[in-house]
Amino acid sequence: MDLNYLANLQKQWAAKVIIPPDNAGYAPQPDDIIFSLDIQYVDNTAFVGLDVQRYSGELMGTYVERTSVDVPYVPQFFCFREGPPLLKIINWVQQHFNLKPDVLITDGHGIAHPRRFGVACWLGVHTHLPTIGCAKQTLLDYQGVLGKKRGSCLPVYLENEKVGKVLRTQENIKPIFVSPGHQISLNTAADMILNLAPRYRICEPLRRADQAARAYAKGKEVQGTPCTPV
Repeated sequence: MDLNYLANLQKQWAAKVIIPPDNAGYAPQPDDIIFSLDIQYVDNTAFVGLDVQRYSGELMGTYVERTSVDVPYVPQFFCFREGPPLLKIINWVQQHFNLKPDVLITDGHGIAHPRRFGVACWLGVHTHLPTIGCAKQTLLDYQGVLGKKRGSCLPVYLENEKVGKVLRTQENIKPIFVSPGHQISLNTAADMILNLAPRYRICEPLRRADQAARAYAKGKEVQGTPCTPV
C-alpha cells in the first residue's frame, strides 16, 4: 500500500463530502429506511452484515454476504479495506429486494478522522446518501468530562471545527463516537443514534448487523437472512 497516495486520495475525496449545518440537510421521517452495516473478518475474508429497518422501528430484514479482501488493515486507512465490501452488499440488497435506503449507518468514523475521511465518508461519497459513522473508539482527542446520564455528550474537534460527538447512549456505560459522513448534520446524526439505542450501548440496527456478521463468520445459521457467498 502506498500510504502517501491513499492519504492524498482521502484528502481529495474529503472535498466532496457535504456536511450541512445544524437544523439543515437530511431530517429523518418515520418511514425512512435505514441500512446499518458491520463487518467481521476471518483472514482475508470479510463477512458483512446489513440490517434494514424503518426509523419508526419496523424491522425489514437482515442480510449477510461474504467476499474476499486484499487491502490490509492500517489505522486511519480503514475506508479502503471496508468500503468496497460494504458498498457491494448495499448494491446487492437494493437490486435483489428493491429496498432503497434513505440513510446509512456504519461501524466506523465519518469526518471525525485525521483527514476528515473515514469509512462513513467513503460510503457517502460513493452512494450519495446521508451517512453516519458510529464507532466504539475515537481517532481524535477530546476535552472534558462526559456526564454519566444517557444523552450526555461532548464535542470532538479537529482544527477548531466540531467534527463529532462523544455520546453516552446508556447511563454509566462507555460512550460511543458519532460523526457525520455525508449529507447529514452532526446534531441530526447524534440524535438519530441516541433514538435508535433505547436499551444498549450500540444502536439496535447496528447491533443486529454486528450479530449477523459474527454468526456468519463462525459458520452459524443466521435466521431469516439470505446469504450470498461470493
